[in-house]
Parts: sequence; structure tokens; C-alpha cells
Amino acid sequence: MKITIPEEISGLIVVASVSGGKDSTALMLALREAGVEFRAVFADTGWEAPETYAYLDMLRERIGPIDVVKPKRDMVESIRHRTSPPTRMARWCTSELKLKPLRAYHDALCVDGVETVSVMGIRADESASRAKMPVFDDDEQWGGYVWRPLLTWSIGDVIAIHRRHDVPMNPLYHQGAERVGCYPCIFSRKEEIRLLPEWRIAEIEALESEMATERARRNAETPGRYAHEAATFFQTRTPGRTMGIREIHAWARTERGGRQLPLLQPLPQGGCMRWGVCEAPPSEVDE
Repeated sequence: MKITIPEEISGLIVVASVSGGKDSTALMLALREAGVEFRAVFADTGWEAPETYAYLDMLRERIGPIDVVKPKRDMVESIRHRTSPPTRMARWCTSELKLKPLRAYHDALCVDGVETVSVMGIRADESASRAKMPVFDDDEQWGGYVWRPLLTWSIGDVIAIHRRHDVPMNPLYHQGAERVGCYPCIFSRKEEIRLLPEWRIAEIEALESEMATERARRNAETPGRYAHEAATFFQTRTPGRTMGIREIHAWARTERGGRQLPLLQPLPQGGCMRWGVCEAPPSEVDE
């Protein structure tokens, strides 16, 4: 599968958003195959997995430079400031930690009347909402041009271009991760929570304790400021019920139904296991 280059990008500075995930890596490779000159940029939330940072370094060696933008406050600093992690109803992480720094990066490139186009590795088969997106448009919400050259690609196309260029996928996929980005994301699946390492669980536990202490202090100063003093990283679907990271992680290790631990923890079913590509080309990142 090759990408089609729209006439609209002529004269624009092409900026590819890179996350360290399979689709954005495929995007970089597809642009290079098509001979499109581009700049790559990574929005660092400060909440990525070590494997992702190492993977980005490998991409720099294999494909080319990747610039980095950061928010005024990273994920941990933002959680402490708000005494709350992102939630389904208040998903500030995307806008504050990614979109605003990326918009500033684009704006800095727009000099002497030259404009940028944000190139994204979005695919239609990821969701119904993405399937409705155009390949190229002037996006009012983003504030500029957006090009989605991989919109019609399948997961097979993504895997194929990795193999064609002998570029492995992020090792997190080999561990069973379905997505690569915030580590963890508030929308992580049960299996992804189960696979979290102890060091990250301990970090989240400490943040939850800090948030509870600070909320109690603020409530003492301004009674009723917070309806609930507990603030947990993951929300439950049961109204009024909170579960700290330790309890959530224990639940993630249970069988379907959440009541009983299996005799043996199952092998991961997501990521490259689901796609049947765990034999991806080896590299120093995989070792």
C-alpha cells in the first residue's frame, strides 16, 4: 500500500506527529517511501514508558530526527496541581499535554506566510468516528491543515511497511499492549493494567495518596470544595465506588467476572499476539 500525495500540501511544511506507536511509525516510513520531505515531532507527556523513549531513539537512528515538545506541566505535575488525574468527563491530558505544545510547535514554523500541515497516522478501521474523517481538510478545531494519508490502511498494511523496512514495532506490543502512549492511559484495558510493572503501580499509589492528602487540606480551608477526598487514577463504572491502583491491579489479575485468580496468569492476548506478528524483525530495542 502506497500513500497518495494530495496537491494541497504543495508549499506547506509537512509535520508528522509521532508517538512511538505502530501507526505513526508506519506514517514516517510511508512518507519516506513517497519521497515527501517532512519534520517529525513527538509530544512528550512525561508519562510514557521507558520502552517508548528507547524506541524513539531507535527511530531517530533508522529514519531521521524527531523533535520533542513538552507541556508547561507534565502529567505528574498536572495531576498534583489539579489533585485529579484525567477522567472520562475531563480528558484534559490530550489538550493540555499534547495539542497545545504541538500547536505552538506548528505556529513557530509558520513564518513569512508559510503554513504547516499536520500529518497523522489515523486509520478508519480504528473507530467509527475516525472512519468519518476526511483524508485532507482545514480543521477548525486544530487550527490548520490536517492530512491523514493512512486513513484507508489496514493493520496488515501497517505491519507490512514495518517489515519492508526491517523496522520492529514498539516492544510494548510484544508485551500485549494495544496502544502506545500514556503509560498507563486512563482508558487502559484490563489486560494492560495487569501488565503494569511494580514501579509504575507504586508511583500511581503515591500520587493517589498525595491527592487525598491535598484534597483534605483544601476541604479544611474551603469546606465542600471536593465532594470526594479520594481521587484514584482509574475510575470504576459503579457510581460512588472508588478503587485505588492496588485494588484495581488485583482485579485486573482475576479471571472474567473479577472474583477469582486463575491458577496461572494467562499469556497476553493483545498487541502483536492478536495480530500474529510477534516474529517482528529483531533490533537492539528488542533485546
